[in-house]
Amino acid sequence: MKAKMSTPQLKGPGLFLVNSKITRPDILDEETFINWYSADHIPEILNTSGVDSALRFKNADAKAERPYMVVYPMDNIGFTQSEEFKTKINIYSDLLPGGGPIYDLVDMDVRVYTFIDKYEPNGPVEPGQTKLVVHGGFDLGDKIIEQDFHDWYNKEHFENLAKVPGYLRSTRYQLLGHRSNGQMRAAGGLPPREEDVDTPTPGKFLALHEFTVDEVDMKAFVSTIDTDWSRRILGDAARAENPAYYRFMQGYGDRKLF
Repeated sequence: MKAKMSTPQLKGPGLFLVNSKITRPDILDEETFINWYSADHIPEILNTSGVDSALRFKNADAKAERPYMVVYPMDNIGFTQSEEFKTKINIYSDLLPGGGPIYDLVDMDVRVYTFIDKYEPNGPVEPGQTKLVVHGGFDLGDKIIEQDFHDWYNKEHFENLAKVPGYLRSTRYQLLGHRSNGQMRAAGGLPPREEDVDTPTPGKFLALHEFTVDEVDMKAFVSTIDTDWSRRILGDAARAENPAYYRFMQGYGDRKLF
């Protein structure tokens, strides 16, 4: 199976993002899964030379396909291609039923992004301020000029978002590559399984909007796209993902997101 992250050399600041769901609830419960993340997996990643921060979230929608999300901001996203990153992070653990591997118990959708920009109208965001993140993805298609898309954000949409109660800031990213759980298994030297299928390619552009509140004022949030420019961007986009709302659960390391 071809790995989608076997791409040209990566460099510069970026985001390593993992969405996941438990696939063996008969032997792995949420408490055990989170304990593995918090006590074993994330500390192991933070012990490498290229990752200083991790932020763990859970989708507010109990029916979300992959309710768990962890993001790892990196000063150099090329670290994900290093031998250290590939070989020093274990897929087995005494904290997992049967010792793992994790890919037999959990389905993981792994994404690598390059950092585009951020908007902080009230100054730098400190660790602990963020309670909710709104996650949204875009594919532009042939009808939208990329610069027009960026201008929409920087000249209109960011300012409208800043009017929503509890808004902190936004960070934006561009997809560099992604791997399905089956591809992660293959990279770890595990045999293929029938239940492992390729996941759809995520949107090319990702925005993470941070809030100080547990729930977004939906009327105010929807009003941010009630403009001619917004309607044109959203109407002409090849794909505009429905926003996903993730509640902040725990931070690790320096707990910073750019």
